[in-house]
Amino acid sequence: MQTTVNWSEAAVRNAVFSLALVVSTPGLAQKPVDLDLAAFLARVEAHNPELVAAQQQRAIADAESQVSRAYPNPELELGTGPWRSRVGAANGNASGIGITQAIELPSVRSSRIGAADAGIASADAYVKSVRLSIGFQARQAYADVLRRQEDVRIARESAELLAQTSDRVLKRVEVGEAPRFELVRAEAEALVAQNATETSRLRLQESLATLRSLTGNALPTQVELRDEPQVPGEVPPFAALQAEVVAAHPTLRGLAAEQERARQHLGQERALRAPQPAIRLSESRDPEMRSTMLGVTLSIPLWNRREGQVARALASIELAGAQLEQQRVQLLRELDSAQARFSIAQRKIQTFEAGLLRSAETSLRVAEAAYRFGERSFLEVLDAQRTLRIVRSDYNGAQFDRLAAWLDIERLRARNPFETDRK
Repeated sequence: MQTTVNWSEAAVRNAVFSLALVVSTPGLAQKPVDLDLAAFLARVEAHNPELVAAQQQRAIADAESQVSRAYPNPELELGTGPWRSRVGAANGNASGIGITQAIELPSVRSSRIGAADAGIASADAYVKSVRLSIGFQARQAYADVLRRQEDVRIARESAELLAQTSDRVLKRVEVGEAPRFELVRAEAEALVAQNATETSRLRLQESLATLRSLTGNALPTQVELRDEPQVPGEVPPFAALQAEVVAAHPTLRGLAAEQERARQHLGQERALRAPQPAIRLSESRDPEMRSTMLGVTLSIPLWNRREGQVARALASIELAGAQLEQQRVQLLRELDSAQARFSIAQRKIQTFEAGLLRSAETSLRVAEAAYRFGERSFLEVLDAQRTLRIVRSDYNGAQFDRLAAWLDIERLRARNPFETDRK
């Protein structure tokens, strides 16, 4: 009997020692760099590759606008060749020069410029949409790291509590006050807590990797977030939110600009059906005479009436309208889902704070006290510890679920994600 008890004591010590090794792994032993939300968002805004690409799209739209305002260049013709008179033996060289200037119709030019201006509006909306998406992705990722840090803290505290319980069980087994089965169960629970701690730590590393990717890997490997989780603000009524989303979201503005650009293209294609004039001035010389001519050339739309181009422009208008309506429905569906998730998480938090969390803590204290006096079994203590661990983890998850839903609502309302002082 004494040999078995000594073996169990060694097993408990090995489990505790293994847990200490897991908690103090080399990656977490290094001193992490402190990072707050404002500094993180600044790095995202400066280094995120998707934001940089969106800004280049805006530069392309500016260049397209410059192209649309350019006038057509004149065409210069030069020619020379031998000349011989019909009535005599005189000969020499003849030469000619001509210059042609295409004249743009005002309807063609205005439509082309209007399409380019609509392209700038679309590019502006695209930049704002990407900035909005990346900014709130960054806020979500920051909040997720805070959640994982809290999960690690809860898992460590649970593991330490189980280690203390295992020590008490070991002492009771050694003096014969508890059966050996209780020590085996304590060892199993300690291993479960060890695995939960390791899992939480790996999930934290995964969240930190996402955080680094949003900055274009401009963050060090080891960082620790010092900010407290952001407190969600007030959520307006659903009807007011719907109107705000439809009026303010840049994606809808961008699609509306694309529809306007398609309309301007249609006007341009219809204007190109008309004969396009050009003025031509020419002069020819030979040894006997010199002539100057001023004329007008017209392109005659005889074979090509641009039916295909007009049909394509009409289809583009219809496509942009359908995409605009599809996006509007999608945003309102996301808004409905985000508000529902916010309400569900809010009710969960109210339930936890109304007494569930406190009841779980009280239940554990009562179970431990009763076990010390022999009034409860060890299994009841383990059940109470497990219940408290689950309740604390669920409470932590509900808090960040509410924050995530609120951030989604703020994204749909097109609020500036890089403002850190606004609640």
